Amino acid sequence: MILLQPDTPSGIARVRFDIERVDFGAPEASGRQGGVQSGWPLWSARYELDRSDPDSADLWQAFFDRLRGRIRRFYAVDPKRRLPKLYRFGFAGMVRAGTSTPFDGTATSWLQLTDSAGDARITLNGLPAGLQISTGDMIGFRWDAADAAAGNMMRRTMARAVLPATANGAGQALVTVEPPLNTSLVPAGAIAHLDNPAVVMQLVPEDSQLGPIGVAGILSGGTITAIQDLRP
Repeated sequence: MILLQPDTPSGIARVRFDIERVDFGAPEASGRQGGVQSGWPLWSARYELDRSDPDSADLWQAFFDRLRGRIRRFYAVDPKRRLPKLYRFGFAGMVRAGTSTPFDGTATSWLQLTDSAGDARITLNGLPAGLQISTGDMIGFRWDAADAAAGNMMRRTMARAVLPATANGAGQALVTVEPPLNTSLVPAGAIAHLDNPAVVMQLVPEDSQLGPIGVAGILSGGTITAIQDLRP
């Protein structure tokens, strides 16, 4: 699997990380609109590139070439949220609540439940006391691929916090997220983490293109569009 690191090479100017849904609507004469979810929501990404230096232009071209259209998959991240908003320089000096163990960005355990309003709420354990999760922060999940050796952690997905949360004195935080995790695919033993959340994606070739590269080797721009590949 190829790993896309949006800050290496340079050139990403704008990005969208959106939740793609397929829903069926049933509008009524009263004005009420019923809705039924079809399938499972997937992440989509759109990276817009500006002018890039010759070295980065070569790396972007190589990335496109290696993907072979939609045949190969890659890890995509949201460069705006590689770390939580309030901890963009990392977790140095922080320890798990009630211990002297340095906090490395991973929760010791997690659990997703749905409340009476239908919101997905993920409980994260093993955080530093008082750690704050801001609206828009990403929670990543990684687990072993079913067809690979144990410990490979090749499968990835993430959920976005839609309300702020703060870890209590025991290091537990209850975070309301979208989209809800598909727990039939994300196993209970998956590792929840706040550092560099990623999603396995495939290129959408018809919506992706690099701009012309000048004779001086400078890339004029381009667009990368991708959709999540969520499988066990």
